[in-house]
Amino acid sequence: MTDTTTTEEYPREPTDPIEATPGSSKPDPILRVDGMVRQFGGLKAVDVDHLEIQRHWITALIGPNGAGKTTFFNLLTGFDTPNAGTVVFDGDTLPKRVSPNQLARDGMVRTFQLTKSLTRLPVIENMKLGVKEQLGEHFLPALFKPAWASQEASIEERADKLLARFKMDHMRDEFAGTLSGGQRKLLEMARSLMTDPRLVMLDEPMAGVNPALTQSLLGHVVGLRDLGMTVIFVEHDMDVVHEIADWVVVMAEGQIIAEGTPDAISKNAKVIDAYLGAHHDDTDDDTELPADDGGHL
Repeated sequence: MTDTTTTEEYPREPTDPIEATPGSSKPDPILRVDGMVRQFGGLKAVDVDHLEIQRHWITALIGPNGAGKTTFFNLLTGFDTPNAGTVVFDGDTLPKRVSPNQLARDGMVRTFQLTKSLTRLPVIENMKLGVKEQLGEHFLPALFKPAWASQEASIEERADKLLARFKMDHMRDEFAGTLSGGQRKLLEMARSLMTDPRLVMLDEPMAGVNPALTQSLLGHVVGLRDLGMTVIFVEHDMDVVHEIADWVVVMAEGQIIAEGTPDAISKNAKVIDAYLGAHHDDTDDDTELPADDGGHL
């Protein structure tokens, strides 16, 4: 299993500059989407012609309410099925219908805006559930504890190290249901690392988090990249996007309308129009995305 306690620096700047246009090519994409469509009746909730996600980067997915971000996330992670389109993950074309558990085994995991911890299990047991290919999960080996006891001990040791890394070790034996919202986010992020992921997808990781834990969560998201993972996260708070994102993808009405660095995106006229409407007062050339109400869009 991968040693998740070892960090390594990965390049954030490519050798050649990336064109800041929708669907731009990346030097080393871990994820590529082509012609993805999700239609509900006459409404196209997602209509993404082409998108590439750069390996070892933190990519933010932003857009106004109803832009299709969550639907797109669900399509990528197997929680919904597209009407059309292909997804290539780390060189392998995924089947149109693929289960989330299969994607997790392949190295793509996600967290949810509303956390999915098992509230009546202790924190340590929640962590252990994230490991792939456990012998004790099969019927016949489960009947003979010596067959899986050593693996179980190794899994528990690894879980304890991750809990310590996330400063959750003091909650090890507490029921997950007793954790605060922010602590559940930390638990879900830590549990995702038990699968040895290559791509981690976070759905609004800061939503509902106590401000006291926000900086801790941000640090752990950056830590995922430093451990060699690629991160995609949905976010509404531009302060968060500016702090941790290497690249930003903007959705509106189901389509990708812009890509670029956080600074460039905050001044992009198409993005400002998507948030404020095409007829907003455009007399100020230095207009940026609004950051009122704590930076929430």
